Amino acid sequence: MFCGINCPICYSRRVQNLGLEYRCKACYNRWDTAAGAMEKLALARTIKTTKAKGFDLVAHLHRQRDFSLRTFGPGERTAGVLDHLRKELHEVEAKPRDVTEWVDVVLLALDGAWRAGHAPEEIAQAIADKQACNEARQWPDWRTAEPGKAIEHVRQSGGDGG
Repeated sequence: MFCGINCPICYSRRVQNLGLEYRCKACYNRWDTAAGAMEKLALARTIKTTKAKGFDLVAHLHRQRDFSLRTFGPGERTAGVLDHLRKELHEVEAKPRDVTEWVDVVLLALDGAWRAGHAPEEIAQAIADKQACNEARQWPDWRTAEPGKAIEHVRQSGGDGG
């Protein structure tokens, strides 16, 4: 069933040869079997895959930006990113326990942030700052919230908008 090669993304050995393409059953990565594909696969295997423990968000954002520029071109592409986000949100609704669907949403949001002109370091700092802001806010008791509805922070007079 599996062809005995490692996935270049997650290094799983759960890779299938489907004739015109390989597919990793662990991370769902796909790549074609056409001429040159194995060279690309060998190159991909040399790219360091970051494990969660030592994950460097800024380095990831630089890598993601480079990939996105090569693959999708330059520019803000706000409408296109939002269109893709809407599609991915439908996929999350269909498969809410599939972490890869949630990650698609995260990656698209990060793509939109750098395309809006924010540097990787700025995005990483904004994530840390926003988490600290959320932790400092007052929140209603989650047990009293209506299931299926957003739990929003307690709004302070003066218009705390974020």
